[in-house]
Amino acid sequence: MKSQRLVMAMIAIFLIFHLLHIGQALLLPLVIAGAVAYLINILTHTIRKLKVSGRAVPTPLAMILAITIILVSLSFIVQLITVNIASVVKVAPEYQHNLEAWIVKGYTFFGVEEAPNLDEVLKQIDFKAYLQDFGGTVRSLLSSTGIIIVYLIFFLLEQRTFENKIKALVRDPDRQGDAFKLIGKMGHDIRSYIGIKVLTSAATGLLSYVVLRIVGVDFASFWGVLIFLLNFIPTIGSIIATAFPSVLTLVQFDTLGPFIITASVLTALQFCIGSLLEPKLMGNRLNLSPIVILLSLGLWGSIWGIPGMFLCVPITVIIMIICSYFPSSRPVAILLSGNGELTVGARRALGSTKEESGK
Repeated sequence: MKSQRLVMAMIAIFLIFHLLHIGQALLLPLVIAGAVAYLINILTHTIRKLKVSGRAVPTPLAMILAITIILVSLSFIVQLITVNIASVVKVAPEYQHNLEAWIVKGYTFFGVEEAPNLDEVLKQIDFKAYLQDFGGTVRSLLSSTGIIIVYLIFFLLEQRTFENKIKALVRDPDRQGDAFKLIGKMGHDIRSYIGIKVLTSAATGLLSYVVLRIVGVDFASFWGVLIFLLNFIPTIGSIIATAFPSVLTLVQFDTLGPFIITASVLTALQFCIGSLLEPKLMGNRLNLSPIVILLSLGLWGSIWGIPGMFLCVPITVIIMIICSYFPSSRPVAILLSGNGELTVGARRALGSTKEESGK
């Protein structure tokens, strides 16, 4: 009987991920809209805690401010990336000249008399295919802006009826209280995780921007925003966020000093914030197994491409948090975790469930 359930569960999981892949055009804008809506709710919750003349900010005003801040921030990021890509294209010939000079120096250092022509080297790399893939992703997201906004509006309107739906599903008043309490605890854990992740990524991006600005690296603001975004991709994102600006210093400057400073300081920032500060703030909310993180990165990347790589860890963490609150799905949360430890709220919820079953 258990083997049959296991086989059925595996088949169901396979079908779900297959549907996620073939339904990417429909589901990805829905997920992005849901993520933006959740960010708006988190920011609204934070603004409501602020006191103005001893009074809390009204919920409608907090919601309007949160929507404005999120949409303006997203517009700024898109515009910044677009403008800087155009600027990179303009200065590309200068970078190519500097890169050729470094190649000649490298071959001379190793005693090679004739260095290969850079154009011949670049021809061996199919940049066109990479650019087409990246351009296709960008065009797909931009073309989905309208449907994302529609989904976002419905998400924000729909949450007003969420409480009534729970009451309709759970008729018993005592069980209603338990359900709302459990949902509140899960929401608190998820809000804490997302809030801390955004805060640490923003701190990494801001400090990296300051370092790049001091060193004099071109497009420092662009790299700061890109580092902020890449920090949502585990492991690989941090490596890319450090490598790309460092490599740029090689083709921008004639000496190795800026490269050494940029690479060492950015690596130190990534280590201190990503490996020391973030785990301390997250606690067991980011207690994911490294193998699970890599598998999640590959899985969601293969399903939804670059957007899936950005969403993989938040989705996996949310799944782990939700599973940890229910005895039947607790083994899934334990398998996803790094050391079997669950969040404090989940342990308390499970403890109360055991006490009630014992009674």
